[in-house]
Amino acid sequence: MSARSLTDRDLEILEALTLKVRLLALRQLTSHWWNGELANARRRMRALAGVDLVERITVSARTLPPVEAPIATWQSGQPAPAFGSVAQRLQSRWLRRAVRPVAAYIATARAAQLLGGRARGELKHPLQAAHDLGLAAVWLCLRRRAPRWAAAFRSEDLLAHTRRAQKCPDAFIVDEAGVPVWAIEFGGSYDTARVRAFHEDCARRELPYQIW
Repeated sequence: MSARSLTDRDLEILEALTLKVRLLALRQLTSHWWNGELANARRRMRALAGVDLVERITVSARTLPPVEAPIATWQSGQPAPAFGSVAQRLQSRWLRRAVRPVAAYIATARAAQLLGGRARGELKHPLQAAHDLGLAAVWLCLRRRAPRWAAAFRSEDLLAHTRRAQKCPDAFIVDEAGVPVWAIEFGGSYDTARVRAFHEDCARRELPYQIW
């Protein structure tokens, strides 16, 4: 397989893995690009792995809660959200969710060179796999419901170097010039203090945000 033989679907998946998210679970790929046809998804991803564009990995991750809408949204001029209430919702959705092995794919350095994104060819923090899969679920939700936002979605790995002395959200929505106009955060079991700190950092920058 050469770069010329890549399909539009291949390119969209590779772009997602180099520009938007760190990994995609095989089940996520199957649901969103192959209409649930697992065998076909596995076959094509194996072909992409065979030409060193993706790598299949197995991670241990808690089962994701439903990811359908932000839990908190804020813009400059609005009152701060109720930090304790947001934290309670974030924490409660992770209760009794079992850890299980998950087949997933990451982009290789060759894919990043091809598409101009970033990829290490490995998952830097395997213990954060559930968080990374959650952020992938956020992007996939936007892909279905808000395609313009999905297109403008950029991972923290691409923009971390611009956040000197500032916290770096999980992702950004950028404008046509590549300037962040929204911060996107996928919430783990955040406590009240962490939610407040995230809000205060964004508020200082007058950067609107969503916590999913």
